[in-house]
Order: sequence, then C-alpha cells, then structure tokens
Amino acid sequence: MPPRFRKSRRAVAPQQIAAVLMEVLRQHVAADTIRLLHAQDAWSRIASPALAARTWPAAVGGGDTLIVHVHDSQWLHELTYMRQDLLQRLQSLVPTARFKALRLRLGPIPPLAERGAPQPPAPPPPLARPRFSPEPDAGTRAALDAVADPELKQILAGARVMLGRD
Repeated sequence: MPPRFRKSRRAVAPQQIAAVLMEVLRQHVAADTIRLLHAQDAWSRIASPALAARTWPAAVGGGDTLIVHVHDSQWLHELTYMRQDLLQRLQSLVPTARFKALRLRLGPIPPLAERGAPQPPAPPPPLARPRFSPEPDAGTRAALDAVADPELKQILAGARVMLGRD
C-alpha cells in the first residue's frame, strides 16, 4: 500500500486575517465611514491635546476632503494656518484614507470621554466604616480563644476593643 501524503497546512499569518476582516468590513460599512473612523482614531496623535479637545473629524465631504468641526471662531481662525500641517500628519498616519484636503467648520465637538478612547474605571465608592458593638460577640471571643500565641491574642483583643469605640 503506497504511503499517503498529507497536504501541509500553512499557518494563517495575522496580515491575512486582517485583510479578510477588512474585506468583510468593507462589504457592510461604507468606505467614507471607514475613512472617517480611521481619521478619528488617529486624531489624538495628529493634534496636540489642547487642539484635540477643541476639534473633531466629523464627516467626509466631496470624496477626498475631511471635514473637521472646530469649537469656536477663534480656533477656526488659528487652524486656518495649521490646516496643511494637520493634513500632512493625517496623510502620514492614515495613508489609506487618501484625504487631499481639510475643511474646517464651526460645529459640535463630542466630549473627550465619548470619543471612543477607553476610559479608566471609576474608583470604587469608599467603604462604610464598620460598626462594632462595645462588647465582642461569642464568635469573636471563640476566635480569640483559639489563638495560641498569648502576645498575638493580646494584640488582637486590643484591636477589637479599639474598633468597638466610636
């Protein structure tokens, strides 16, 4: 009986998986929406923190133009001088978006917390101060009696007395 040959399986490289996922995404999401999301994702790396807090890529217009909303007219005026620099940064960080122009407009800016960046979890609420009766209950007395080391037993009993005070 002749030996059977198995077909060798190649491991699928991460680039291939990324390409497949991107193709599926393109089938279900408009190309301009994908380009806009890429620009929004890179915006915090393109603009300074102060600028990023007052601007936001809001739409794609005319196929190759990114429309950026600006907080107020003073920033709008200031950004007119920075528009080419911002466009060059955008083109270098997100070349696949193929933007050729930036259009600045006054418009609403979402708060930084709503822009998709993961936020650190809120700190847990402070713990309520435990309330102990002045006299230890039977379970506490039994636990103290079970401690063999007399010095440790004295420390624990003293701590329990202190917790019972208000």
